[in-house]
Amino acid sequence: MPLQIDRFSYDEATGVIKKQNKEYKLTKLQKKLFDYFLAHPKQIIEKETLMQEVWGRIVTDNTINKFISALRLYVEEDSSQPKIIVTHFGHGISFEGTIKNQQNKSGKNKKKLSLFFLLILAIVFGITYSLFNKKAEKIAPTDLQLSLNDKQHILILPTEYEDVNIDDLHKTGLDELLKTTFNQANTEGQVVFNPAKLNNRQSIEKYWQVDKEILILQSKVIKNGDIYESVMRLSKGANVVMESSLSNPNLDELLKYQMDKIASYQNAESDKSLITQTSINNKYLQALAYKKQGKTKKAKALLQESLQQNSDNYQARFELALLLLEEKDYTQALSQLKTLKNTSLYRNLSAEIELAIAKINYQQHDYVELIAQLKKYQASHTDISEVKKAKIKIQLADAYRVKDELSQAMKFYKQALLSIDEEFNPGLFAKSYYGQAMILEHDSNNQTVYDTFDKALQYAKVAGAYDLQVLALDEMAKILLVSNQWEKGITLKKQALEIMELNDDKSKVAGGLGTLAAYLIQAGHFTEAKKINNRLGKIAKEIKNDVLYLNYLHYDAVLLMNVFKFAQARHQIDQQLQLARQSNNIGMQLDNAFLEFELQLAQKDTSNFKNIWDERLKMLNKNGLQRYRVYMNYYLARFYKQSGKTAKAIKLIGQITEQAKANNDIKIVVDTQNQLAEIYTKSNPPKALEILNNLEQYKPDANPYLELKALVYYELGNKTEALNLLNQAKLVFHDAWKSENQVLLEKLQKELK
Repeated sequence: MPLQIDRFSYDEATGVIKKQNKEYKLTKLQKKLFDYFLAHPKQIIEKETLMQEVWGRIVTDNTINKFISALRLYVEEDSSQPKIIVTHFGHGISFEGTIKNQQNKSGKNKKKLSLFFLLILAIVFGITYSLFNKKAEKIAPTDLQLSLNDKQHILILPTEYEDVNIDDLHKTGLDELLKTTFNQANTEGQVVFNPAKLNNRQSIEKYWQVDKEILILQSKVIKNGDIYESVMRLSKGANVVMESSLSNPNLDELLKYQMDKIASYQNAESDKSLITQTSINNKYLQALAYKKQGKTKKAKALLQESLQQNSDNYQARFELALLLLEEKDYTQALSQLKTLKNTSLYRNLSAEIELAIAKINYQQHDYVELIAQLKKYQASHTDISEVKKAKIKIQLADAYRVKDELSQAMKFYKQALLSIDEEFNPGLFAKSYYGQAMILEHDSNNQTVYDTFDKALQYAKVAGAYDLQVLALDEMAKILLVSNQWEKGITLKKQALEIMELNDDKSKVAGGLGTLAAYLIQAGHFTEAKKINNRLGKIAKEIKNDVLYLNYLHYDAVLLMNVFKFAQARHQIDQQLQLARQSNNIGMQLDNAFLEFELQLAQKDTSNFKNIWDERLKMLNKNGLQRYRVYMNYYLARFYKQSGKTAKAIKLIGQITEQAKANNDIKIVVDTQNQLAEIYTKSNPPKALEILNNLEQYKPDANPYLELKALVYYELGNKTEALNLLNQAKLVFHDAWKSENQVLLEKLQKELK
């Protein structure tokens, strides 16, 4: 029942004190202490009595003093000179405030109140009469009314700390707890956190342009003595909708009250239930901070310690499951998630838990189980937020896509975006458009596919989704490279590498360096490729990653062969084979075979080629790699051609081409047909030109396509076209430009003067 006490009011049911348009919500223990004072007004109560009646155990004087100080901040006009909660040194504490029941005033007040109600009734009657007789006039609702619907957004700005001694790790942990709680809750999408690291003014302007009804929540934490106080202000435009103050001697508990207040703004009972279950401790907060900083090992260790101390810390268990999933420890992650399905947390985080299980099924290629699991969940949980529904649809679409059920996948990708705002959910739009582009890429590499990947890239930038930016850039680079736009493609690949380096994940950076080195080699940028590959080798050694170091040896051998340093290339190839055998890396042993063949053909010393080829073929068959026989045959055909056994080469090239077409291996088709055109260049130039013209449908790599076509035109006597193609080739080849091509170019320039 509301009580009027001097200049403030107190609601006994909720524990809320209101003073000077500010609200202070008491903690359970603060309320118990305050209620005890109200039940014993004007009495001096000894501290021993308070220990027994309020705490139920022995506590220190300092503890009692802290709680008394907190209450004084709420009720006194000047807490340094208390007049309501008074200390009687050596005796105890008394409550001296005047308590009045707001619904039971004395006779005089009752009379005043009756007159007041009569006045109110008259005013209400007048307004009602006016409304009925002036239907055209409407009274706009006051801006101070707070009524949030399902579409209402609240932008939470970063908490400001004033004269509060808090380290960066703790601050980051508190921020992450706030974000993870509302991003995982069933109302996800209603509370917004700015991901773009804008300042407050920029953030408000950005979201206000999108939603003129958005509410802005600003909070400042200050310290008064031993008490932390949070002043929270909720605004819509220039109007303050609500302002309240929360206080607590514990900073972490204060955050919990803030979260509860936000949930009350949303009218979200499910979120309130989640907040009630939230267990805040230093280890958990530090774990969240370390996870945010990418220090997953430290985060994992702290989460495990938290669970050892309290196995019912379900949020810690969920965060641990997500880290285990990230580390690809699917068995342990699934075990934690199944445990959570039988806890009270599942009611509040059911969608996030099911999505995490679905991700495990996806990584383990159990797409049928994934689809059945999510569809069953979807059917029984129709009350989750639109954002959760969109996440589920995108996960279903991903599963359908890898199952090659492309029409179903496209349907779910598009449906996912129908009920969510792109401005508030750019990450989901990025995932949807990336998936759509991957489907479109099955049929074409045209401008539409490129533009769809670019859409995914732009949304990923807004969302700060670095991994998705890298994926989109890689696919866009591939499209450009296939269409011979090498410089643009390499530029995009460099952008992807820059993004990888932001995350400070050395293994991913090294992988990106390897791909870039391969592109640069194909484009003939040998000098730059050498620098990039040396970085790859350095990182591979530093993190002791054999696979990455094997890639480094591969690219180094290729670069050395291209500049005719065959002895050094031989050393790298031998070292690669030794390491591949030591680590039992069959794939790299196969790669080494191809390098060996390239070296022998480059040196034009093929006396022992067939023996080595037979030996490597045995390795292929022994390890069940017969599907790669087509690549082995490609090198054998080149050996036959170089050895003058053209009939054998032509026959084998025909077989390889048919098999490559059946496997849709366009690269092998192009490479073998180039070999065939080379065979016919002098003996049958028209046949060679016909072969090369047929290759245009595949948009082959320009190297050695332009060079070879120029040679064919030269043999046909079309010197003008030959010179034109050689000039194009010189621009494309860069460091790969061969001396014999330069000789022919100069000869044609001289003859056509």
